[in-house]
Amino acid sequence: MLPVALTTLFAVAVSAQATAQICRFVCPNIGQDLGTESLGSDGSAEGCFYPPSNGLSGFRFASYDSNGNLIPGSASSNNEGETRAGTFCTEVAVGWSFAQGQVCIADSPSSRILERDTFIPLPPSGNSPEACTAACDAQGFTLAGVEFGSECHCGTGFTATIAPSPHTNCNMVCTGNSSEVCGAPNLIQVFQGPDPPRAAQLPAGWHVFADTPCAQDSAARMFTDTLIAGPGLAASDTPAACVAFCAGLGFTKAGVEGGDECYCGTEFRSTPQALDPSLCTFPCQGAIGVTCGGDFAIELFELS
Repeated sequence: MLPVALTTLFAVAVSAQATAQICRFVCPNIGQDLGTESLGSDGSAEGCFYPPSNGLSGFRFASYDSNGNLIPGSASSNNEGETRAGTFCTEVAVGWSFAQGQVCIADSPSSRILERDTFIPLPPSGNSPEACTAACDAQGFTLAGVEFGSECHCGTGFTATIAPSPHTNCNMVCTGNSSEVCGAPNLIQVFQGPDPPRAAQLPAGWHVFADTPCAQDSAARMFTDTLIAGPGLAASDTPAACVAFCAGLGFTKAGVEGGDECYCGTEFRSTPQALDPSLCTFPCQGAIGVTCGGDFAIELFELS
């Protein structure tokens, strides 16, 4: 049980393996199914409903605040007097947390809840929240979800308003860690990562070229003094990697294009001509969750 002094949603302890334990308050587990559970984004368990039992009539109800304490007056007359909320903890990659403060969310194979839902096959060590969040982080996604014990999904947002489910319903053991759970059939545990993702985080002083973030390029190339990063960066190309490469060589402008191309320069050959952003949507070779331009369409960055 977490200390009463907890006033934020998460309790985080960073390990040497760059993982963190995150915890939040949930409805107490009293040995029977929850009827419904409403979890607040501040870590409170706002509404806990249990079916009738032990000869009592009606549902039992209680609410717990963001410190895990029973809210005075919230317990129904047939509540069994649980004065503390339960806790749900899991390990994730550092910088990740419960998405919208929820533990268990409805999903559907025919209509995925994650925007740009991408299934990530994990190594033989198997699936777990820490493995899935690390994999999605590395691929430039801002959301990661574990489902059906073995499945790891990555995404960039939600496709619809989420439908939370009681945390006890996400009860399938993770294939990569038998001490943790990884969702259930049609139920997913979703975690929120850095936004923008690390693959799109630029060095200090650099920013997206605001006038034309997606610009027309040509065989003559965008810059008068163009340096092409070449095949050495192609497989790991991302905005973060490209800009860091150009900045390290003293250039003040950079651009990613074609999914695996990185260009550096200091002066534009001519005023960049804006393209529709939909033309700059090739997934980066280094992280498929972020984009690296398109066909002669370049995403531009510059040093202030």
